[in-house]
Amino acid sequence: MWIRIRRFVMHNILHADDPPHPLALGVAIGLFVTFTPTIGLQMLLVMFLAWALRANKLVGLPIVWLSNPATFVPIYLPCYQVGRLLLGSEPKGRDWWHGLQHPPTGFLNKTEFYWTRIWEIIGPLTVGCLVVASIVAVLGYCLAYSVIYTYRMKRFGAITPP
Repeated sequence: MWIRIRRFVMHNILHADDPPHPLALGVAIGLFVTFTPTIGLQMLLVMFLAWALRANKLVGLPIVWLSNPATFVPIYLPCYQVGRLLLGSEPKGRDWWHGLQHPPTGFLNKTEFYWTRIWEIIGPLTVGCLVVASIVAVLGYCLAYSVIYTYRMKRFGAITPP
């Protein structure tokens, strides 16, 4: 796996024909979308945002693959916790989760029951995801830009390695 990651970074990012800014912006867009609860639309979102912001479109696509069924909990649980803290909402206890197993009877009652329960989670999740995604994207942009710029300067002899 590390060999594939290294190959991707070396060939698709560091040796791409784009200047450092569009490449780093593509990385930042990929990271931002990875941390948003837009599962199923992430690749389309990366392509649209990269097009709209004139970033490299191909760099951000593999990054969104970080969010997959195996990584949902490690990515979205901390985001939910951040959103919950920012919004000042109470954590959901066992009674809340147990209550999901016993909805009221009737189609409309069940629909309303689950709809309100979903929004109790979606609000903090969305806020937390946007905050965490913004921070990760800015850090990712700075790191990617620095690495690309330094690598290219060393490659062309402008900076001598220590």
